[in-house]
Parts: sequence; C-alpha cells; structure tokens
Amino acid sequence: MSTRWDPLRDSLIAADFHQVVPPDAFAEWEYINDRNTRVRFAPNVLLVEAVDGTAADDFDRAHRGACPSDHAIPDGGAEPERVTLIAGSDEAGKGERERSIAVAAVLMPRAMEGEALARGVRDSKSCTAAEVRELARWIESAFAHCTQAIHPSLRAEALHAHASNETRLLTAMHAHCLRALHAKAAFSLARVDRFAPNRPVAAALALTHPLILIDECVRGERHLAVAAASILARAVSLR
Repeated sequence: MSTRWDPLRDSLIAADFHQVVPPDAFAEWEYINDRNTRVRFAPNVLLVEAVDGTAADDFDRAHRGACPSDHAIPDGGAEPERVTLIAGSDEAGKGERERSIAVAAVLMPRAMEGEALARGVRDSKSCTAAEVRELARWIESAFAHCTQAIHPSLRAEALHAHASNETRLLTAMHAHCLRALHAKAAFSLARVDRFAPNRPVAAALALTHPLILIDECVRGERHLAVAAASILARAVSLR
C-alpha cells in the first residue's frame, strides 16, 4: 500500500471522515463523512464521490493540498477530472431458465440523473413488468446503450463455450457491452453490479481499455446508471 497517500488519509481523519472496512469494490481503502462524501483509493486513482458540485469543491479546497504530486515543487497534485458520464452495466434472467439471459450497458450523463430519478428509474427487481417496459422505452431513447441476449434454447451452448462457467459467460457479456458502449461515446468510469468477488469484468477490460475505472460494486443498482441498465436488461429478457 502506497505511503504517498498517508498525508491525505491523515487529513481525512482530522476532518471527521470515517474509514469503511472492508472497502467496496476496487478500493484499497475508503473513507466517508456525514455529508456522504465518499473517498476511495486504488493504485494511481483517487475517486471522490460527492452529493453535488458544492460538496465536491469543498473537498477539493480542503484536501487537495494533502495529495501527492509528481512535480518538482509540490502543488497538491493535478486538477481533478470531473466525471460527467457514467456507464452502468447489469444482467437479467440469470436464474430464470425459461427466459433469455441478457446484459445491458447504459451511458448516463450526470446532468440526466435528476430526470432519471424523477421518472422512477430504480432497481428493476422493484418494478412491475409494465414499468420495466415503459422505462426501458425511455432509456433507449434518452441514452447511448448496448445490449446482448442469449435465447433460452442457446444457453447450454453458450455456457459450454465458456467452460460451463456462468461467471465467465456473464463476464464476456458485460465486457462486450461496455466495449461497444465505449465505441459509441468514451467514458472513464463504469459501474457493474458485482456478480463475482474477483472483479472479472475489470480484468477482462484491462488490456483493451486500461484507462476505464471499472467499479464492480455491491448493490450496484443504487447507482442510477446501473439501475437503468438493470431495467433495460430486464426488458430485453422479458422480450
């Protein structure tokens, strides 16, 4: 674990950030405060999630000076990259042998999250079939997306092609959808609802898309891009 980031961790603790143990997804360490500003660190990446731009700016002013710098004269590190597009990926039909297994990836601008929330975008498991179909039509019209589905009659063949391992099959489908989505519009952050503990989607994309941060997180549908993907995947599976 890098000690270059110890000053930042000390700064977070002094500002009443609390450590999350264990950290979620890709992170080596994670802290959160009472304003729900979440700070996660992985090698060479610091991801700061804030409830709004004001909270993000407050964090930057308070803590960037504690970040390491590669310049000859320390300056608190580079200007942070603002994430304006987030890709979400999820699957449906995994345990329903009579339906297609489907994966969808959706690219959601941060500026559209408020409208998505107002329209009722949420985890598809809490939606009726009619809501799924209606929301999927809006998602397809509003956002760049990609889907892949395997008909029930072809599931056994598809599994056999991936050593009869469902995790490998799902990994290939998620990676395919995210690559296709990135070809439509570049993004730097993708969230995947975690379906395996060893971050297989990140490993699958590491060679071809090393600059994309793949956040394979528990309860991924709490993030709107993943919730939209879950709805779209469910709609494809129901079709």
